[in-house]
Amino acid sequence: MKSVEAIKILHGCDLEGRILFRSRELGALFGESGDTLRSTIKRLTADGILERIAHDAYLYLLFHHNGCDLLGHIAVFLRPGEVTYESLESAASQWGFISQIPLGRISCVTTGAEGLVDTRFGAIEFVHTNDGLNDVKRGILDRMPRNRLPIATEERCLHDLVSRKRSLELIDWDEVDAD
Repeated sequence: MKSVEAIKILHGCDLEGRILFRSRELGALFGESGDTLRSTIKRLTADGILERIAHDAYLYLLFHHNGCDLLGHIAVFLRPGEVTYESLESAASQWGFISQIPLGRISCVTTGAEGLVDTRFGAIEFVHTNDGLNDVKRGILDRMPRNRLPIATEERCLHDLVSRKRSLELIDWDEVDAD
């Protein structure tokens, strides 16, 4: 497939809010498979149209940002079918009970696999939880549609930090008690 045609197709997906793709999705969009698809993906990556951000995960680089939380978007994409939300130090900073602001990384809790994914846009840390699905869902807040990564409530964030014994020395307990 020619790059111009691929851009038209991917731009249409971007308008629908889809900027991340697996190779099989790209194959369906482009009507290609096998070596032909691999060649197209390789060329689009070399041309700066797609970027491989993880195993079999590609980002359309010409997407319209529109306030999109890119790391959050990537985190949700990389853990399909799992509950994944921003928590730990990332959420604690936003809730104001730790003063440090994590730059270039987010901490996520997930019902999926643990791991660290480094992208040129920042790092995503996935920490697994064994907590019950209902408890997890009660402890998270959905945010704007384009910012698709939910965030832990203050209580859930504290639970996640304390249960994992993470950054306890950074917590301003006066701020926590004030709430």
